[in-house]
Amino acid sequence: LINKNIFLIKKEDFFTHLNETNYLQDINIKKKYPSTIIVNARKTNIVALTYLNQKKFYVGENKKFIPSGQIDFTSNLPTIFGKFEISEFLKLKNILKELDMDYKNIKKYHFHKTKRWDLYFDKNIIIKLPDKNISSALKIYKKFKEKNDINSDKIIDLRISNRLIMKHEEGA
Repeated sequence: LINKNIFLIKKEDFFTHLNETNYLQDINIKKKYPSTIIVNARKTNIVALTYLNQKKFYVGENKKFIPSGQIDFTSNLPTIFGKFEISEFLKLKNILKELDMDYKNIKKYHFHKTKRWDLYFDKNIIIKLPDKNISSALKIYKKFKEKNDINSDKIIDLRISNRLIMKHEEGA
């Protein structure tokens, strides 16, 4: 696009090139005639780490997988295992945020082929979520947690509707 006439360049040409940079979001392009093009964009928030075909990727809020070579990121992130859609993960994260659950203590997520999640918290606490009605299941867990002390090495199974099953597992 360098040395091209600004009148002949389409915004789509820029978007094509900028969308290849997976860590950008909210891209805005303006032409300032006669010779300037203004590009505004911001880096996406990195929310997790995952591996695809044994290669490390970051998960961005912009719903893109970002190859680890594109950015230098060292923050403590949860790891996601399984083959998942980023939109499904962000939907789960929003549910956790809405319910004021401490999602920052989640060390890893596991997405199953049956399209359900397991959440691995600090102190070996595992929550097994259903494939549907996740919000309702987490509300049951939250109400239970307010009344009971959940220390460590627990598996909390919420897969059955309106039920909470808790098991104590050594080294869970």
